[in-house]
Amino acid sequence: MNRFIGLLIKKLHSKSMVVWLFVFSFLYCIVFQSCTKEEATKRASLMLKTGVVFTQSGAFIPPGGTIKIGVLASGAGVPLTYIRIERITTYDTLTQHDEGIYAGSGGYDADFTFSKDTASVELWRVLVMNADRDTAVKTITVFKAEGTAYGPIDYFETIKLSFQGNHSYGHFLDVNTGNVFDETSVAGHTEEIDILGYYYVTSGLPSPTFTCPGYTAAVAYYPQMATWPVKNNTLYDYKTSDNNLISISQFDAATNDSLLVTAYKPDKVSGNCKYGYTGKVIPFKTQAGKYGMIKVIVADETETGTMEIAVKIQK
Repeated sequence: MNRFIGLLIKKLHSKSMVVWLFVFSFLYCIVFQSCTKEEATKRASLMLKTGVVFTQSGAFIPPGGTIKIGVLASGAGVPLTYIRIERITTYDTLTQHDEGIYAGSGGYDADFTFSKDTASVELWRVLVMNADRDTAVKTITVFKAEGTAYGPIDYFETIKLSFQGNHSYGHFLDVNTGNVFDETSVAGHTEEIDILGYYYVTSGLPSPTFTCPGYTAAVAYYPQMATWPVKNNTLYDYKTSDNNLISISQFDAATNDSLLVTAYKPDKVSGNCKYGYTGKVIPFKTQAGKYGMIKVIVADETETGTMEIAVKIQK
Protein backbone atom coordinates (compact mmCIF):
# COMPACT_ATOMS: atom_id res chain seq x y z
CA MET A 1 0.00 0.00 0.00
CA ASN A 2 2.77 2.46 0.90
CA ARG A 3 4.46 1.68 -2.39
CA PHE A 4 1.20 2.35 -4.26
CA ILE A 5 0.71 5.69 -2.52
CA GLY A 6 4.32 6.67 -3.33
CA LEU A 7 3.84 5.87 -6.99
CA LEU A 8 0.58 7.85 -7.05
CA ILE A 9 2.23 10.92 -5.51
CA LYS A 10 5.13 10.67 -7.94
CA LYS A 11 2.68 10.43 -10.86
CA LEU A 12 0.69 13.43 -9.69
CA HIS A 13 3.91 15.37 -9.20
CA SER A 14 4.96 14.56 -12.76
CA LYS A 15 1.59 15.73 -14.11
CA SER A 16 1.89 18.94 -12.09
CA MET A 17 5.30 19.59 -13.62
CA VAL A 18 3.86 19.09 -17.09
CA VAL A 19 1.06 21.55 -16.36
CA TRP A 20 3.49 24.12 -15.03
CA LEU A 21 5.78 23.64 -18.02
CA PHE A 22 2.82 24.17 -20.34
CA VAL A 23 1.72 27.34 -18.53
CA PHE A 24 5.29 28.70 -18.48
CA SER A 25 5.76 27.97 -22.20
CA PHE A 26 2.46 29.66 -23.04
CA LEU A 27 3.31 32.80 -21.08
CA TYR A 28 6.82 32.89 -22.52
CA CYS A 29 5.47 32.75 -26.08
CA ILE A 30 3.08 35.62 -25.40
CA VAL A 31 5.77 37.81 -23.85
CA PHE A 32 8.39 36.91 -26.43
CA GLN A 33 6.09 37.49 -29.39
CA SER A 34 4.93 40.78 -27.86
CA CYS A 35 8.50 41.94 -27.40
CA THR A 36 9.43 40.78 -30.89
CA LYS A 37 6.50 42.69 -32.38
CA GLU A 38 7.36 45.75 -30.33
CA GLU A 39 10.98 45.58 -31.42
CA ALA A 40 9.96 45.13 -35.07
CA THR A 41 8.02 48.41 -35.14
CA LYS A 42 10.31 51.21 -36.28
CA ARG A 43 9.81 54.50 -34.44
CA ALA A 44 9.56 57.67 -36.51
CA SER A 45 11.57 60.63 -35.25
CA LEU A 46 11.03 64.34 -35.83
CA MET A 47 12.92 67.54 -35.06
CA LEU A 48 12.07 71.15 -35.89
CA LYS A 49 14.98 73.26 -37.03
CA THR A 50 16.33 76.09 -34.91
CA GLY A 51 18.17 79.21 -35.96
CA VAL A 52 17.33 82.79 -36.79
CA VAL A 53 15.51 82.01 -40.05
CA PHE A 54 13.10 79.55 -38.43
CA THR A 55 10.13 80.41 -36.23
CA GLN A 56 10.56 79.26 -32.64
CA SER A 57 7.84 78.47 -30.13
CA GLY A 58 6.77 81.59 -28.26
CA ALA A 59 7.45 83.96 -31.16
CA PHE A 60 5.34 87.10 -31.65
CA ILE A 61 4.52 87.72 -35.32
CA PRO A 62 2.10 90.32 -36.78
CA PRO A 63 -0.64 89.28 -39.23
CA GLY A 64 0.86 88.78 -42.65
CA GLY A 65 4.27 88.02 -41.18
CA THR A 66 6.23 84.93 -42.16
CA ILE A 67 6.17 81.67 -40.22
CA LYS A 68 8.95 79.36 -41.33
CA ILE A 69 9.10 75.77 -40.11
CA GLY A 70 12.04 73.51 -40.87
CA VAL A 71 11.52 69.76 -40.59
CA LEU A 72 14.12 67.03 -40.04
CA ALA A 73 12.64 63.54 -39.79
CA SER A 74 13.53 59.88 -40.06
CA GLY A 75 11.60 56.65 -40.40
CA ALA A 76 14.25 54.80 -38.35
CA GLY A 77 14.91 52.04 -40.86
CA VAL A 78 11.70 52.25 -42.86
CA PRO A 79 10.62 55.03 -45.25
CA LEU A 80 8.70 58.09 -44.15
CA THR A 81 5.45 58.21 -46.08
CA TYR A 82 3.42 61.18 -44.86
CA ILE A 83 3.61 64.69 -43.44
CA ARG A 84 0.85 67.00 -42.22
CA ILE A 85 1.13 70.52 -40.81
CA GLU A 86 -1.88 72.06 -39.05
CA ARG A 87 -2.65 75.50 -37.67
CA ILE A 88 -4.84 75.21 -34.58
CA THR A 89 -6.65 78.22 -33.10
CA THR A 90 -9.51 78.74 -30.68
CA TYR A 91 -11.91 78.65 -33.61
CA ASP A 92 -10.71 75.84 -35.86
CA THR A 93 -8.03 73.45 -37.03
CA LEU A 94 -6.88 74.12 -40.56
CA THR A 95 -4.54 71.81 -42.46
CA GLN A 96 -1.84 73.96 -44.03
CA HIS A 97 0.14 71.17 -45.68
CA ASP A 98 -0.84 67.57 -46.37
CA GLU A 99 1.45 65.40 -48.46
CA GLY A 100 2.29 61.81 -49.16
CA ILE A 101 6.07 61.47 -49.31
CA TYR A 102 8.75 58.84 -49.73
CA ALA A 103 11.92 59.45 -47.73
CA GLY A 104 14.25 56.51 -47.37
CA SER A 105 17.52 56.07 -45.50
CA GLY A 106 18.56 59.66 -46.18
CA GLY A 107 15.70 60.94 -44.04
CA TYR A 108 13.47 63.94 -44.74
CA ASP A 109 14.66 67.54 -44.78
CA ALA A 110 12.24 70.26 -45.85
CA ASP A 111 11.37 73.88 -45.07
CA PHE A 112 7.85 75.33 -45.16
CA THR A 113 6.72 78.95 -45.26
CA PHE A 114 3.33 80.16 -44.07
CA SER A 115 1.70 83.46 -43.21
CA LYS A 116 0.57 84.55 -39.74
CA ASP A 117 -3.20 84.78 -39.46
CA THR A 118 -5.14 87.26 -37.33
CA ALA A 119 -5.67 84.81 -34.44
CA SER A 120 -4.20 85.84 -31.08
CA VAL A 121 -2.61 82.44 -30.55
CA GLU A 122 -1.79 79.74 -33.08
CA LEU A 123 -0.57 76.23 -32.31
CA TRP A 124 1.35 74.78 -35.26
CA ARG A 125 1.39 70.98 -35.22
CA VAL A 126 3.74 68.94 -37.41
CA LEU A 127 3.12 65.20 -37.82
CA VAL A 128 5.15 62.64 -39.78
CA MET A 129 4.39 58.95 -40.29
CA ASN A 130 6.57 56.07 -41.46
CA ALA A 131 5.72 52.89 -43.35
CA ASP A 132 5.06 51.10 -40.05
CA ARG A 133 2.38 53.74 -39.42
CA ASP A 134 4.26 55.03 -36.43
CA THR A 135 3.93 58.80 -36.00
CA ALA A 136 5.97 61.56 -34.43
CA VAL A 137 4.63 65.01 -33.55
CA LYS A 138 6.13 68.39 -32.69
CA THR A 139 4.39 71.71 -32.02
CA ILE A 140 5.22 75.39 -31.74
CA THR A 141 3.05 78.21 -30.38
CA VAL A 142 2.96 81.57 -32.17
CA PHE A 143 1.40 84.75 -30.75
CA LYS A 144 0.03 87.74 -32.63
CA ALA A 145 2.18 90.86 -32.49
CA GLU A 146 0.97 94.42 -32.97
CA GLY A 147 0.51 95.90 -36.44
CA THR A 148 0.67 94.05 -39.76
CA ALA A 149 3.44 92.79 -41.99
CA TYR A 150 1.80 92.58 -45.39
CA GLY A 151 4.36 93.11 -48.11
CA PRO A 152 4.79 94.30 -51.71
CA ILE A 153 3.87 92.32 -54.80
CA ASP A 154 4.91 91.95 -58.42
CA TYR A 155 2.17 92.43 -61.01
CA PHE A 156 2.31 90.98 -64.49
CA GLU A 157 -0.65 92.47 -66.33
CA THR A 158 -0.71 90.17 -69.35
CA ILE A 159 0.88 86.76 -69.86
CA LYS A 160 0.02 84.50 -72.79
CA LEU A 161 0.35 80.71 -72.63
CA SER A 162 -0.33 78.10 -75.30
CA PHE A 163 -2.08 74.82 -74.65
CA GLN A 164 -0.46 71.52 -75.66
CA GLY A 165 -1.68 71.63 -79.26
CA ASN A 166 -0.64 75.23 -79.93
CA HIS A 167 2.85 76.67 -80.26
CA SER A 168 2.09 80.36 -80.85
CA TYR A 169 3.39 81.11 -77.36
CA GLY A 170 5.36 79.15 -74.80
CA HIS A 171 3.85 76.73 -72.30
CA PHE A 172 6.09 77.16 -69.25
CA LEU A 173 5.80 80.15 -66.88
CA ASP A 174 8.39 81.43 -64.41
CA VAL A 175 5.92 83.19 -62.14
CA ASN A 176 8.61 85.21 -60.37
CA THR A 177 9.65 87.03 -63.54
CA GLY A 178 6.63 86.64 -65.81
CA ASN A 179 8.82 84.97 -68.44
CA VAL A 180 7.27 82.29 -70.64
CA PHE A 181 9.37 79.56 -72.29
CA ASP A 182 8.68 77.11 -75.09
CA GLU A 183 10.02 73.58 -75.51
CA THR A 184 13.39 74.86 -76.75
CA SER A 185 13.99 78.00 -74.71
CA VAL A 186 13.10 76.30 -71.40
CA ALA A 187 16.46 74.50 -71.45
CA GLY A 188 18.45 75.81 -68.49
CA HIS A 189 15.30 77.24 -66.88
CA THR A 190 13.40 74.12 -65.83
CA GLU A 191 14.04 74.78 -62.13
CA GLU A 192 12.31 78.17 -62.47
CA ILE A 193 9.00 76.91 -63.87
CA ASP A 194 5.99 77.03 -61.55
CA ILE A 195 2.94 77.16 -63.84
CA LEU A 196 1.83 75.69 -67.15
CA GLY A 197 -1.50 75.25 -68.85
CA TYR A 198 -3.24 72.58 -70.88
CA TYR A 199 -6.73 71.71 -72.07
CA TYR A 200 -8.77 68.55 -71.65
CA VAL A 201 -12.34 67.38 -71.13
CA THR A 202 -13.20 66.12 -67.65
CA SER A 203 -16.55 64.90 -66.36
CA GLY A 204 -17.96 65.85 -69.76
CA LEU A 205 -16.93 69.49 -69.38
CA PRO A 206 -14.29 71.48 -71.28
CA SER A 207 -11.47 72.48 -68.97
CA PRO A 208 -8.74 75.06 -69.54
CA THR A 209 -6.43 73.87 -66.78
CA PHE A 210 -3.51 75.16 -64.72
CA THR A 211 -0.95 72.68 -63.48
CA CYS A 212 2.70 72.47 -62.45
CA PRO A 213 5.78 70.40 -63.36
CA GLY A 214 5.47 68.33 -60.19
CA TYR A 215 1.92 67.19 -60.91
CA THR A 216 2.09 63.58 -62.09
CA ALA A 217 -0.38 63.85 -64.98
CA ALA A 218 1.27 66.95 -66.48
CA VAL A 219 3.99 64.91 -68.17
CA ALA A 220 1.34 63.26 -70.37
CA TYR A 221 0.77 66.64 -72.04
CA TYR A 222 4.41 67.76 -72.03
CA PRO A 223 6.52 64.55 -72.19
CA GLN A 224 9.83 66.40 -72.13
CA MET A 225 9.24 67.20 -68.44
CA ALA A 226 9.94 63.56 -67.63
CA THR A 227 13.66 64.33 -67.83
CA TRP A 228 13.60 67.59 -65.86
CA PRO A 229 15.91 67.26 -62.83
CA VAL A 230 13.68 69.51 -60.71
CA LYS A 231 9.89 69.65 -60.96
CA ASN A 232 8.35 72.39 -58.86
CA ASN A 233 5.02 71.86 -57.16
CA THR A 234 2.52 74.72 -57.18
CA LEU A 235 -0.71 74.36 -55.21
CA TYR A 236 -3.90 75.95 -56.54
CA ASP A 237 -6.83 76.85 -54.30
CA TYR A 238 -9.66 75.28 -56.27
CA LYS A 239 -12.23 76.00 -53.55
CA THR A 240 -11.91 79.74 -54.15
CA SER A 241 -11.85 79.27 -57.91
CA ASP A 242 -14.79 76.87 -58.15
CA ASN A 243 -16.97 79.01 -55.89
CA ASN A 244 -15.89 82.42 -57.24
CA LEU A 245 -14.91 83.62 -53.77
CA ILE A 246 -12.63 86.38 -55.13
CA SER A 247 -13.91 88.81 -57.75
CA ILE A 248 -12.08 90.43 -60.63
CA SER A 249 -12.49 93.83 -58.94
CA GLN A 250 -10.88 92.51 -55.74
CA PHE A 251 -7.95 91.18 -57.75
CA ASP A 252 -7.55 94.49 -59.57
CA ALA A 253 -7.66 96.48 -56.32
CA ALA A 254 -4.93 94.45 -54.55
CA THR A 255 -1.80 96.58 -54.04
CA ASN A 256 -0.02 94.41 -51.45
CA ASP A 257 -0.04 90.73 -50.55
CA SER A 258 -2.81 90.87 -47.93
CA LEU A 259 -5.46 89.52 -50.32
CA LEU A 260 -3.07 86.94 -51.76
CA VAL A 261 -2.35 85.57 -48.29
CA THR A 262 -5.85 85.66 -46.82
CA ALA A 263 -7.66 84.38 -49.92
CA TYR A 264 -5.63 81.17 -50.14
CA LYS A 265 -7.50 78.22 -48.59
CA PRO A 266 -4.90 75.50 -47.90
CA ASP A 267 -7.44 72.79 -47.05
CA LYS A 268 -8.74 72.60 -50.65
CA VAL A 269 -5.70 72.69 -52.90
CA SER A 270 -4.18 70.64 -55.70
CA GLY A 271 -1.32 70.75 -58.15
CA ASN A 272 -3.96 70.74 -60.88
CA CYS A 273 -6.70 73.37 -61.19
CA LYS A 274 -9.54 72.55 -63.56
CA TYR A 275 -12.13 74.85 -65.11
CA GLY A 276 -9.92 77.92 -65.46
CA TYR A 277 -12.53 79.76 -67.46
CA THR A 278 -12.49 83.40 -68.52
CA GLY A 279 -13.15 85.59 -65.48
CA LYS A 280 -11.88 83.13 -62.86
CA VAL A 281 -9.54 84.22 -60.05
CA ILE A 282 -7.30 81.47 -58.66
CA PRO A 283 -5.10 81.83 -55.56
CA PHE A 284 -1.95 79.71 -55.53
CA LYS A 285 1.19 79.00 -53.55
CA THR A 286 4.55 78.11 -55.08
CA GLN A 287 6.97 75.51 -53.80
CA ALA A 288 9.17 78.36 -52.57
CA GLY A 289 6.30 79.43 -50.30
CA LYS A 290 5.18 82.53 -52.22
CA TYR A 291 1.49 83.37 -52.35
CA GLY A 292 0.04 84.53 -55.64
CA MET A 293 -3.14 84.96 -57.61
CA ILE A 294 -4.13 84.41 -61.25
CA LYS A 295 -6.80 86.37 -63.10
CA VAL A 296 -7.97 84.59 -66.25
CA ILE A 297 -8.45 87.33 -68.84
CA VAL A 298 -9.47 84.90 -71.56
CA ALA A 299 -9.15 81.13 -71.96
CA ASP A 300 -9.94 79.15 -75.10
CA GLU A 301 -11.78 75.87 -74.79
CA THR A 302 -9.80 73.74 -77.21
CA GLU A 303 -6.43 71.99 -76.98
CA THR A 304 -5.15 74.10 -79.89
CA GLY A 305 -6.05 77.29 -78.04
CA THR A 306 -4.32 79.73 -75.72
CA MET A 307 -4.98 81.58 -72.50
CA GLU A 308 -4.21 85.12 -71.40
CA ILE A 309 -3.77 85.75 -67.70
CA ALA A 310 -2.66 88.38 -65.21
CA VAL A 311 -0.61 87.39 -62.16
CA LYS A 312 0.09 89.01 -58.80
CA ILE A 313 2.71 87.41 -56.55
CA GLN A 314 4.67 88.24 -53.43
CA LYS A 315 8.06 89.79 -54.03
